[in-house]
Amino acid sequence: MKTLRCDVLVIGSGPGGATTAAWCAEAGRDVLIVEEGPDLSIDSAPSYSMAEMAQKYRNSGLTPAFGKTNITYIEGRCVGGGSEINAALYHRPLASTLDDWQRRYQIDGFSPAALDDEFDAVEAEVGVATQPGGPDPQSERLIAGAQALGWRAKEIARFWKYERQNDGALVGRRRSMTESLIPRARAAGARLLADTRVSALELDGDRAVAATAVCQSDGKKEKIRIEFSEVVVAAGAVQTPALLRRSGLTARIGDSLQLHPMIRVAVRFPHKVADPSWGVPVHQVEEFKPQLTLGCSHSSLPHIALWLAGEVREKREHLRRWEHLAVFYAAIAGSGLGSVRNLPGFREPLVRYPLTDADMALLGEGVYRLGQLVFAAGALEMIGPIEGAPPVTHPGELGRLRTGLPHGRINVTTIHLFSTCPMGEDPRRCAVDSFGRLHGYTNIRVNDASVLPASPGVNPQGTILAIARRNVRKMLSL
Repeated sequence: MKTLRCDVLVIGSGPGGATTAAWCAEAGRDVLIVEEGPDLSIDSAPSYSMAEMAQKYRNSGLTPAFGKTNITYIEGRCVGGGSEINAALYHRPLASTLDDWQRRYQIDGFSPAALDDEFDAVEAEVGVATQPGGPDPQSERLIAGAQALGWRAKEIARFWKYERQNDGALVGRRRSMTESLIPRARAAGARLLADTRVSALELDGDRAVAATAVCQSDGKKEKIRIEFSEVVVAAGAVQTPALLRRSGLTARIGDSLQLHPMIRVAVRFPHKVADPSWGVPVHQVEEFKPQLTLGCSHSSLPHIALWLAGEVREKREHLRRWEHLAVFYAAIAGSGLGSVRNLPGFREPLVRYPLTDADMALLGEGVYRLGQLVFAAGALEMIGPIEGAPPVTHPGELGRLRTGLPHGRINVTTIHLFSTCPMGEDPRRCAVDSFGRLHGYTNIRVNDASVLPASPGVNPQGTILAIARRNVRKMLSL
């Protein structure tokens, strides 16, 4: 077995891991980043294509969280993690959310004012921008519907960079981790080992001393042992608790999964609205946040087909005029607590999440409000979300969705998972301290979405980056 050594082992290369690696390397630490997935460029496959899903998504994006209604969740499995495949929408959480977290979980130094500098730095260092050229056709419908109803809607900034070409056109590129913090870490001397899965941490008293891993390259597998002074686990809200639990670390780990359940529907308009060249729409309804968010999804032909409900014949008829269809969503801040557990003989952990009665009621409210929005914007029909149910063709039919979403017959997904190793000083509910160090251990830290103590109610990447920056600066005492 080959042995490697480093000062800081960073497990995972998404926003939390990339932040940790960049700061530690620039502070002069010998950093090794280990990533289970492949090392690919941001444009190795077209965005939101089947090829990208095969390359960069765990299980091609079809992993279930089990419950009375299963929830399909998406994890990035590549260098850069979820930042390589998400919409890159940037929010700061509401000040009231941060105040609530600080109070309930006893998090030191976590007031909105204390975090302002971190968010400012994230915006400057990674880069956020609004979309030039006005709203896309789907967002125009969302804005029109919101204005007709007197609701607030706005464009959401993205981790994106636009550059003017010689012909004067502005071309945008996502500021994922492979475009920003991973190159920064490498420039400062960090090493990166892709296609390598860490099996477990080796413990000695209150310390971790090494990690065992399997590296797969060119069809060959090689076992390695990595010795370190400090380890930062940043493998995401599912894989981080799974690794810690495989290592015998279980106290308050993997017991409190939270997420943002989402329902998507296809909506038909009398004119063309789908234009995939715009990418992901970037406008959302602000009226009901943080508990409920309404917005538009990417609407290429394959994605519209995915979310169309109804019989095959009906779907074919709709897809003949697919450009008149667009995908809209309602996302909620879930109130349930799920779990992550390892099963003997299985590579992937078992993830459970119970959609509570409150979640189902809020999803019903979300679909009702979404229907109000699209009909106010001129929609002809809303297709879904109940399997086997007829399309909604009039606002007066929306009431049955508001109170009647049935378990097991709705397609619920999520791309936002967190809270499996919550941070804070409250020993009844927190796995790590206020800055991510595992309670009871001196050199094990968590620095990813796992440490968010509860649902932020907004796209979480900006919050993850700001908290990761705060935590690693504390680790380095900067």
